[in-house]
Amino acid sequence: MMNEAQVSLSGYVATQPVTRSVPSGATNVSMRVAWTPRKQDRVTGEWTDGNTSYVTVICWRRLGTNVAVCVRKGDPVVVKGKLSVRTYEDRQGTLRTVAEVDASSVGHDLNRGVASFQRVRPQTGMTATEFAAAQAAGDGPGGEIAPHDGDQPAGLAAAAGQDGAQDGTRDGTGALLPGWAEGDGDGAVPLPDEPSDEDDEAFIDDAIGHDAVGVGEPAAVG
Repeated sequence: MMNEAQVSLSGYVATQPVTRSVPSGATNVSMRVAWTPRKQDRVTGEWTDGNTSYVTVICWRRLGTNVAVCVRKGDPVVVKGKLSVRTYEDRQGTLRTVAEVDASSVGHDLNRGVASFQRVRPQTGMTATEFAAAQAAGDGPGGEIAPHDGDQPAGLAAAAGQDGAQDGTRDGTGALLPGWAEGDGDGAVPLPDEPSDEDDEAFIDDAIGHDAVGVGEPAAVG
């Protein structure tokens, strides 16, 4: 920033923007930007145009690429950049002076109209309105419907899995562990214990004892 003149100006694109190449292979977009100050006559109160000034604006790299797509002759623009003044000799041998701005940013002047902005890289997030709409619709964070596992949203399955991890009724995917069944409410209920082999043998012995003494007869005691 040492010994540099940084300027900001607003005006109109006076010439057709043109893309040019330099011997190094780099390209730029150049255009003439003009502005005309208006002055009010203190006596008559009328507004009159002052002297029109011109400056050559040069845009390099990505800025030049975007300017070539968006800016047209006659557009009101705001320009910021580094000012330089140099002299050159034209084809007739006349010495001329030209003012140039190596632009660091160029935009449409919204005091003069409206513009539509489009990013040249993927969106980084949602606006507050988009986020609220996504929440209300039950969408995912990127504005797309969250994937489903059967009839159950993946988000709910994950929540069920986390709850199950606390009481030991579900695995990490939200599926019920063996010995548990869905209850009437939100929670899970334990299944009745299956009889063991010993329980089966005791049940059979008890049944045989009842059949041995006959129906209606009390079983012998001791």
